[in-house]
Amino acid sequence: MTSRSITRQYFRSEFKRWLRWIALAVIFAVACGFLANWQLNRRTQVVQVINRIDRNYTHTVSSLPELVPNPAGFSLKREYRPVEIQGRYRLDLLTLVRNRAQDGNVGYEELMPFELADGKLIVVSRGWIATSQNSGAPAAVPLPPATTPALIGRLIHVEHADGRTAPKGQVMSITPSVLAKNWGVAQDKIYQGAYLELADDGTRSKDLVLATRPDITEGNHLSYAFQWVLFALMAFIAIAINVRRDLNEKRAAEDATYVPKPKRKRVGDDDKAAEDALLDNVAE
Repeated sequence: MTSRSITRQYFRSEFKRWLRWIALAVIFAVACGFLANWQLNRRTQVVQVINRIDRNYTHTVSSLPELVPNPAGFSLKREYRPVEIQGRYRLDLLTLVRNRAQDGNVGYEELMPFELADGKLIVVSRGWIATSQNSGAPAAVPLPPATTPALIGRLIHVEHADGRTAPKGQVMSITPSVLAKNWGVAQDKIYQGAYLELADDGTRSKDLVLATRPDITEGNHLSYAFQWVLFALMAFIAIAINVRRDLNEKRAAEDATYVPKPKRKRVGDDDKAAEDALLDNVAE
């Protein structure tokens, strides 16, 4: 029997086993494809946020009605745009957001509605305040002057409501609909789609840390996506190597004259072998 007929017969007998390997590799490759696509989508989302920050953060100051014509909604493409508003703070509705981090420290975010000339309210995040090490309560709650005729803030999309409960005068998220309920304000009287991150209201306090430009990087999403694609290819390469090894072993067992082709030496193998031999002589 010739080597070719031996190979053909062995291929037919082992075809089902190899087919199972291939099926598993296909399933694995599909899973890797989904994971790679997931990483690419995450990168796309991060890049969109980075581009939005770069485009809007240092934009010229505009008016609130110009950028948010509908108080019930908000366009994400305008996030971080600075706006100037006139009116007054509602000091009686001061609220703190719990569990806010700043440089590795946990504290609170100070919220206060700003009443506009038309009577509508927009939530203003005035900044971060530290937690007292002794009581766990805010170390200090700095308040603006009773009369603050104008301020500049950056538009931020509202957060999703957090179902956890908080003590009176505190909330778990910056969600205008929840704040309006706590303040006893009609929903249509408050801006629902966006709030303002304070940039300047003419006051300064050592106990209040203003928000800074977000420092966001793309991360490793692109490299992770390439890794998943590589894993999928490696599965098929591993199958090809195993099939070839099975064929060589079968032919060697049935044909005493068959000699498998030697593995191709990699660059540096001779030098490595010489170094190993030298080390062995020294050890002896």
